[in-house]
Amino acid sequence: MIVRKMKYMILPLNYITIFAIIIFFSGCSEDEVAHEEGNHFIASIDKIIPQNYKPGDTISIIGKNFGNEQGSNYIVFKGNDVYEDGYAEAENYLEWSNEKIRIVVPEGVTKGRIYINSRISNSHDFEVAKSWFVSMIEFFIKISLGITIIFIYLQINKIWKRKHEQEVADSQSLTGLFIYIVNCILWVIYYIFIQDDPNSTIDTSIYIFQGAILFLIGTGIFVKGQKKEGFWKLIRRSLKLERKEADYLLKKWFKPQNAEAILHILHQIAMIDEEFDPKEQEIIQTFAKEWNIDYDWDKLEKERKAGKDNSYIRLRKSLEDYLYHEPPDEQVAQLKDMITTMIEADEKVTEEEALISSELLPMIENYLKQNKDVFEFKVLIVPQHPNQENTIKTLIPNAEKIQTSGGEAYTVGTYYSHKYAEMMCKQYRELQFFTIVNTPPGSEVDFK
Repeated sequence: MIVRKMKYMILPLNYITIFAIIIFFSGCSEDEVAHEEGNHFIASIDKIIPQNYKPGDTISIIGKNFGNEQGSNYIVFKGNDVYEDGYAEAENYLEWSNEKIRIVVPEGVTKGRIYINSRISNSHDFEVAKSWFVSMIEFFIKISLGITIIFIYLQINKIWKRKHEQEVADSQSLTGLFIYIVNCILWVIYYIFIQDDPNSTIDTSIYIFQGAILFLIGTGIFVKGQKKEGFWKLIRRSLKLERKEADYLLKKWFKPQNAEAILHILHQIAMIDEEFDPKEQEIIQTFAKEWNIDYDWDKLEKERKAGKDNSYIRLRKSLEDYLYHEPPDEQVAQLKDMITTMIEADEKVTEEEALISSELLPMIENYLKQNKDVFEFKVLIVPQHPNQENTIKTLIPNAEKIQTSGGEAYTVGTYYSHKYAEMMCKQYRELQFFTIVNTPPGSEVDFK
């Protein structure tokens, strides 16, 4: 009976408790509203014109009780993304009246609330207008995670289909991928513990997944017949191959100055006797491979045979053009050694090779200043009658007129070898010019 009475007593108490809670919170709400309504501001901001604006634009703040003069008052833009302390103060005031303030929107503000200093006015929401470019970038940032997933899928899908091919495995750099993965892991740690950026954390984690897949493919573990070799053995093999190829791109981008010109010179030397010895070919191919230059024999042969000049003149001009660009001495010295090696490659120096080397090597020595006893042999044309003098000026406009013990003559070339100079004399004699070689004193000339 007592229990039954208590049961009926508890029921009204429950209703009373609920009613009291409702009254309590209602009272709190009314107090808060009363507090908000009771917080009377001296000034009142009604609206901002225009509604869309950006930093640097002029806006009008419409309201009342602003005061007829600015005095010590100022306008504050407050937002979480405005400067470090969340505040930006207007600096350029164009008008201040009791019901209207015109100011220039300061740099750095995006959105938040605007009010008069020390909260003597109510606040008013603001959000600056964004350009179409910024809006577009923000849109792509929002969908960047999806873009990343699509990109990674398409890239891995392309390679995954060919993961069984050794060439595909060798195309992946394990060292580069390892650095890539470690770098991404560092960024993930930064995004989790410092930046607190979940989107970037997920986005970067996907790239880690991509790097791990490519790393596995790069080991060659999916190539047929290599699974039994062991994972670590495959990694060592891949790294060994990578070390051999590590400087490929550097050599491709930073190959020696005028490398193609050097290759062209070497090819002409090899073909000066119209015979391409296998040893000469090996030297040229070694040079081309060392610096990742394409050695196209047919193309170089076509260029060699083009033009009116003979092989000797063309080759000398190629070296002359090369030296004109002032290559480093070390490179020129190496070229000299290569020329000597090529000429002696087949253990037989032909007449053509002896002739061209007698001219090219002193040219290089003169450039390097290695030989103080380098002599210059001048080819002179002595005109036999006035008409021939006019012909010389027409055919050889660069010919220099000089006085000799025998009269006037024209210098048509200066060379470092008497044999080569004599060969040039024959060229002019075929044109019916009286041509001689001016031999400098002290030079030892073999007239045989």
